[in-house]
Amino acid sequence: MKLNLTALFLIVPFALFAQSNYHPGYILKNNRDTLKGFINYREWRQNPKSIDFKVNKTEKQVLQFNPQSIKEFQITGLETYVAYTGEISTNQTNFSNLPEKLDTTLKSDTIFLQRLATGSHMTLYKYTDEIKTRFFVAETNGSPEELKYYEYYTNAHEIVDKQVFKGQLISYINKLNLQIPGLVNKLDQARYEQTDLEQLINEVNNNDKKTFTKKASSSRFFAGISVGRTTTEVSEITIAGLPTDILHGQAATSPRINLGVDFFDNPNVQRFVFRGEIAFSYANPNYAYQIARVDGTSAHTTYTFNQYTASVAPQILFNFYNKDDFKVYIDAGIAFNFSSYTNNKFVIDESDIAGPDLAPFWINFPLQAGMVLNKKIEVCFTYINKASFSRTSTFDANNQTVSLGVKFLFGKK
Repeated sequence: MKLNLTALFLIVPFALFAQSNYHPGYILKNNRDTLKGFINYREWRQNPKSIDFKVNKTEKQVLQFNPQSIKEFQITGLETYVAYTGEISTNQTNFSNLPEKLDTTLKSDTIFLQRLATGSHMTLYKYTDEIKTRFFVAETNGSPEELKYYEYYTNAHEIVDKQVFKGQLISYINKLNLQIPGLVNKLDQARYEQTDLEQLINEVNNNDKKTFTKKASSSRFFAGISVGRTTTEVSEITIAGLPTDILHGQAATSPRINLGVDFFDNPNVQRFVFRGEIAFSYANPNYAYQIARVDGTSAHTTYTFNQYTASVAPQILFNFYNKDDFKVYIDAGIAFNFSSYTNNKFVIDESDIAGPDLAPFWINFPLQAGMVLNKKIEVCFTYINKASFSRTSTFDANNQTVSLGVKFLFGKK
């Protein structure tokens, strides 16, 4: 079982990149002709350098376009990109790579800019590559201009935060003669981040908090239940100074309740998901066996304990088959388990002896595969590796679980 799941996790990354995800859209050619069809919508962490396009979704022929060959493309209702040719900054703004002086270096390039917000006065764009994220603005139907932002070290090893973009935006506001109460004050407080800049451009355009891009929720909640079969093993027990040298395993079926929240890297695509999950489970093994006394006789012995566990498990989930109404995924994470115990005892010929010390905190590594149906129901199979929760050198206890469950997904799609 473990080998098969490991093989699945090795194979899936290749399937991730091979999987297509064609959505309705259009391209605007350089001659301004519009061609409708289907665009392969990826979870672009950086702006795409080219796109795959089909006139008909079922046809095999794939056309490829880059910013030199088209003016614009849109995945209908989701994202719009426009071609831009001009200078872009190359200075680092990542804290770990800041330059030791002001770096105003520029390079010329032809790229796709993502349109974030637009309206009657101004349009906001974003461009992300391996260096950093940049923002551009333009008067509506005008040419984009990069909003400049610099960070660098001084000779005294102090960080300078040079927010040139604020002055640029004030120039646009003055040029457009916009008299919007509180706008300049909000600009003064703005950071060089998408949320702040979108809000400013929407206010400039009097968009009443509406933006051009369709806003899917970046998170969703879920709750579910599963039925798990947990095998609990105990071994190397020493009772009353007598080594028993045993290995006992017991499998039991019990329910497992879970709830949590998913965060999407791109909520429109949902291929990559960060999942935070809390689960509640229990195990109550009961072992009966014989131990040998020093006088050669044997004693009937039972060992029992009840284990109640709350688990907190951050996970990374990939939808390697990823359609709007049907997804198939794999999932891996680490579970931090907090357990309490009752009835932890040995009974030797009807005499009770306290059981060994069991850990209140222990760790295991769940692997999961499943499918999502119609964006509302998730069916999953979970394998949790064998993990020890003993606190003594003369005793070992561990659990291994396999389970089948269902989750109910909540929130905007």
